[in-house]
Parts: sequence; structure tokens; C-alpha cells
Amino acid sequence: MKIRRIAATVLAVTSLVGGLTACGNSSSADSGTTVKVGVVGDSNEVWDQVVIPNLKKEGINVELVKFSDYIQPNEALAKGDIDLNAYQGYILMDDFNKTHDNVLAAVGETVLNPISLYSDKAKKVEDIPEGSEVTIANDSVNAARGLLLLQSAGLIKLDYKEGANPTPDDIVSNPKNLKITELEASQTARSLPDVGASVINVFMALDAGLNPKSDAIYIEPVNEQSKPYYNIIVSRAKDKDNATYKKIVDAYRSDDVKKLIDKLYKGAVIPLW
Repeated sequence: MKIRRIAATVLAVTSLVGGLTACGNSSSADSGTTVKVGVVGDSNEVWDQVVIPNLKKEGINVELVKFSDYIQPNEALAKGDIDLNAYQGYILMDDFNKTHDNVLAAVGETVLNPISLYSDKAKKVEDIPEGSEVTIANDSVNAARGLLLLQSAGLIKLDYKEGANPTPDDIVSNPKNLKITELEASQTARSLPDVGASVINVFMALDAGLNPKSDAIYIEPVNEQSKPYYNIIVSRAKDKDNATYKKIVDAYRSDDVKKLIDKLYKGAVIPLW
């Protein structure tokens, strides 16, 4: 099995040069200073079409800083290069905090994005060819989530310590002899033509022209175990009560945003309000 790469290369589409004079400082943010929000991927219609315009009317300028992986946005936030990020669930933030002195905190919940299994080689899970390569994201949290999806789909069985993130080494049953390969999240959809199946995040799938509702062969179940994967808007822990950041969360959790999510994603993205 391919060894997980600990670090991933990031493509920052929006420059981080010339940062805020006082990143995370509530007085500077409240006075109308631009707030930099880290996001992953290109499906940012909710921010571009509703949240940013509505906040601008209140004198709050939001600048999206785009990344191509799930590792660098937390690093950038912890270092103060950005003020917030909006791309992850509790489980990823908590995993980061374990090795970074709990530097980050959730400001508010936004949506749930169930991940899905896709295949160009099979129309149903049971039709995935024996011995196929299956790709999953390579960061520890999303790799674990991908493995749990494969388990719930009946393709593998895992045996791992409760509270830990399972890894491919924890696979104890693999009837189809699948080869699990870990890639940067942005590469999972691109790998689809060359592999038997791929576990792909909602927005990476949408960026690749895939619709979870119509194109996936298996979608992650939504149940009481889903909360660790609720998407959250995250700040540095010291700034979690920043009034401006709370307004950004409120602007996201609006009726206008819910209507746009329903229109754009047809149930593939689930609002949490």
C-alpha cells in the first residue's frame, strides 16, 4: 500500500502577501478591515453569490483565499496568514489541534457534505472488479473517513482502536483484494479514469463535473455518527468570540444561503440550520 504523504503541496490562488495589519484582532476586524477566509476548491458560489455581497452591505469585506488541499488552510490560519477557514469538520480541526496546542476553535456550523464513492468501471458497488485500485484522500482524517465509507459499503472490514483514525493497515477483511491508494484530495477525482473506484469529497466531485446524487455509486450514510463531519467556520481559539466573525457565521446561516444550496446541490449538501 502506498505510504501516506504527510505534507501536501498547496496552490494558493489568492496571494497571502500583504496580510492584515492585525489578523484576528477584533477591533481591526470590527472597523471594516478585510477578513481573509481560507477555502478549498472552486465551488464557492455560496460565498461569492450571497455571503460576501450581504456582508459587504454591512461594511465587512471577505476575501477568499483558495487552497488545493486539506492541510495548508489550518497551517495558514494558525500562523495568522488568514483569519478564518471554512472547509473542514470538527474531526479534522480536532486532529490538527492535538499537535498544535489547541490553537483553533469553531465559530459556527455550516453544512454537512457526505462523501461518495464513484466508479467509471462499475454501476454498483458489487460490480467493482476484483483487484481494483481504489483511491482515497491522503490526509489522516479524510483517509479514515474514506475507509469507513468503504466499510459501510461492504467492501472492506476494519479493526482499529476506538477514537483513532483507521488506516489501510487496519483492514482485516478485503474480499475483492482491493488496492487502497492515498492521493491528495484534489487528485481523487482526476484518478477516476485510471482506477476501479474513488472516494471523493462533495466539492472536489462538483469541481470535476460529478453530481453525487446522480453519479455516485454509494453515498456516505447520514446519521447520529455524522456530527464529527459537520462543516465549521474556524478561527484561532483566541478569536472565537470575535463579533465580526460571528456576523460572518450568521450571514452564512441565512435563508438566502439555504435556498441557494438547495438550488445548486440538489440535496448533495445539507444545511445545518
